[in-house]
Amino acid sequence: MKKETVIAIFFGVVFGALVAFILLAKNKEFQLAKTKTIAPTEKASKLSKKVIVSLKSLEVSEPADGSIFNTKSINIKGKADKDALIIIQSPVKDIVFKNEKEEFSVSFPLALGENIIKITAHLKSGNLRPQEKELHIYYLNEEL
Repeated sequence: MKKETVIAIFFGVVFGALVAFILLAKNKEFQLAKTKTIAPTEKASKLSKKVIVSLKSLEVSEPADGSIFNTKSINIKGKADKDALIIIQSPVKDIVFKNEKEEFSVSFPLALGENIIKITAHLKSGNLRPQEKELHIYYLNEEL
């Protein structure tokens, strides 16, 4: 090969690499400018901290998880936010009510054997995830 041909190939490869590098850099800048930020701004995070501080979590004071009873019904007591929608579910019965006060008390029937009772509190605002508790309560008849 002639000397001029080798020099032309060398400059062609260098020029092509330079153009490719510039195009990649510009494309990356374009992609970064085009993407949207999904993280909240500082203002939103400060507001959400204030909201979460004022909320009370769902607490079930009675009965304790794993309790054994010899009666057909129990009294479920607990605390939740005022005006929260409380849902108590089991295979035997479902109860839905609005929590008028911060404390609630409900009579709930039991089936013979293990009763898995799911208690859910949906907040009035609906912006936050519902709070859930699960109780395993056992009803054993005295005759057994």
